[in-house]
Amino acid sequence: MAEQILRAEPRTVVGKKVKALRREGRIPGVVYGPVVDGTIQVSVDRREFERYYRAIGLNTLFRLELEGEKHSVMIREVQVEPVRWVPLHVDFFAPNLKQEIVTTVNVTHGEASQDLVGMVNQVITEVQVRGLPADIPMHIVADISGLRGSGEHVTAGDLPLPKGITLITSAEDTVITILAPRVAEEEEVVAASEEEAAPAEAAETDE
Repeated sequence: MAEQILRAEPRTVVGKKVKALRREGRIPGVVYGPVVDGTIQVSVDRREFERYYRAIGLNTLFRLELEGEKHSVMIREVQVEPVRWVPLHVDFFAPNLKQEIVTTVNVTHGEASQDLVGMVNQVITEVQVRGLPADIPMHIVADISGLRGSGEHVTAGDLPLPKGITLITSAEDTVITILAPRVAEEEEVVAASEEEAAPAEAAETDE
């Protein structure tokens, strides 16, 4: 897989003046962490950043290129405009690659069995883990293929973790559970459909 690199430019514009920067299609941000001096003010191309963010999300290690130097960073936080949901500011965290960090990882789930009776309900969407930055996975996929019916579940302790990654979230926390099928609601829908069909049939008979 090709190395993931996002290009950034140094930024001198701060405060309310960053609105002009955003109008130019750039997002203001900062780079901080134990391997950089202080806080570095930067900006990134909005479209390029959005493409990265959709692909890797938060807390996934990649390379940020700034003035010819490449920094290993994670997207730690993104401030968004609440109406249009566009990014307004981004925090890039530059960790020490030789020291473990504690962070959160998104949890998704695989395909359910065709024999499943009930609804898949995801209780939590992320777990907290510890490990070296380069070992932190982009996401963790819960295996639900063995679930068959109501009350069966997957806990955080059941999640497959990559080598070197330790679960911080309680292993007993429920990640996914199976809810009973909504039989009563389905019966009501069928009954309502039959009632709607009855007048139409009566009308045809009168004709």
